[in-house]
Amino acid sequence: MKYAALLLFSTVFIVFSTLAAADETKTLKLATLSFPPLLHTSQTGQFSGTMGETIKFMCRKANLKCVVDILPFKRVYQKLENNEIDGLITINIPQFQDCCIASRWAAPWAAGFFSPDRLDEIPQTPDDVLGKSIIIVNGMKSPYVFIPNLKNWEKEGKVKVFRASSILEATKMLSNDRAKLLWGSEDFNWYFEKLGTKDRWNFIPLVVRPVVVWVKKEKRDLLDRLNAGYEILQKEKHLNSHNILNHELMEQLYVDAPFEYE
Repeated sequence: MKYAALLLFSTVFIVFSTLAAADETKTLKLATLSFPPLLHTSQTGQFSGTMGETIKFMCRKANLKCVVDILPFKRVYQKLENNEIDGLITINIPQFQDCCIASRWAAPWAAGFFSPDRLDEIPQTPDDVLGKSIIIVNGMKSPYVFIPNLKNWEKEGKVKVFRASSILEATKMLSNDRAKLLWGSEDFNWYFEKLGTKDRWNFIPLVVRPVVVWVKKEKRDLLDRLNAGYEILQKEKHLNSHNILNHELMEQLYVDAPFEYE
């Protein structure tokens, strides 16, 4: 009887310990790039954006404390390589598959060329950029997805590349006629609206990739929690057709990024 009672106590203790562990809030450390209005540091200094608020809400539902750093391109990848973060928020490309697993949550994203030229005059294949000048943002991976030979062509003088240190600098370079082609994503329109030049450009999407949350393989338990949070958002119908929080929730949570011209 004594042993039976002890066994019962041990079983109950294990069950309650497991439940407590499942309920325990864990921290998921992430990093990403500044891409307002999708992902940015808001006017109040907090992580926000349409995708940002969706990820934060998903973390809340998953009982995860998600800490997100907004960093320059190179610093984001360095932090991942140095094991300073558990994952990153960026597009779904093969280069991260060795270290990480992508979340089930994914939201559409497209990059391509902005130009004052007509749509039928904008390059639509890699060879179309030969002999042209283009602006790219340092650290951005997607131009090399579309133009794998870009570095070689630049060295050989077949393409002239102007590199900007930030999206703001890149959009200002296009606005100041440095070149007729800027490689960027649809969200660059946020900057053009602030600069008052949005109506000057045509945009043609050439690389379409979903944005996901990449989590290191050894942090699979955190990814499982995040995926569970995504399933809750789906069941509770909090997401629109683009996997972003619905309008009502977004209006309550979203805070815009500050805009500084200089």
